[in-house]
Amino acid sequence: MMVLGSGTASLSPPARFVWNALMHPDLHPHNRGFAWPVMFQDAPPPRVVESSEFDRVVWSSPWPTVPEVLVQFDLRPHTQLRWTLLAHAPTPSLQTIEWLRAQASHLVNIDLRSALGH
Repeated sequence: MMVLGSGTASLSPPARFVWNALMHPDLHPHNRGFAWPVMFQDAPPPRVVESSEFDRVVWSSPWPTVPEVLVQFDLRPHTQLRWTLLAHAPTPSLQTIEWLRAQASHLVNIDLRSALGH
């Protein structure tokens, strides 16, 4: 798989809370009855493809226009979260890659932070 982009964020909640939120993208972390990622209309939430307790979660693509992309989340000490966009060949266009990077950054830095209350 090819890496299309990556970024990191420092989050306030303990890693186990972040990991649980990533493991259940169909539920709000505070059990508010709705999904925490802001999805495109009629798009299902991503599904968990792979995980390792408290340190890694891999999602199917949350973007219907690029279903072949995976999003890998790696949690490190002090709740450092790294997101990585992965894809098989052929590589999406540069414009699509830039859009995906912006979407992944928004997903972590806006949607996840808001859902966790920090």
